Amino acid sequence: MRLTDFLQLTNDLNNQTNLYLTIDQKAIPLAKVKITSTACLFIPGKKPLTKGKFIKLVQNIHGRSIPIYISHNDQKISVYGIQIMTSKNAIRLT
Repeated sequence: MRLTDFLQLTNDLNNQTNLYLTIDQKAIPLAKVKITSTACLFIPGKKPLTKGKFIKLVQNIHGRSIPIYISHNDQKISVYGIQIMTSKNAIRLT
């Protein structure tokens, strides 16, 4: 998934929506983001990043067609989709 796709899919969601990673049916909070000229890398942590904080970080980036990855256990995992969970105010990247 590319950053532009993620921003379009989450455009209408609340800015307080939390970001998670789903691995083996477990929700792991995505706490940090590292953006380079070639990729957007989410990094798990203890407290989840909100959509609003993420938008503030990427709002001035010009090359938004970069791919999104997740760093987990020293592996770079590609993001293929998202699961929007409005009842839990969360987005799970898959």
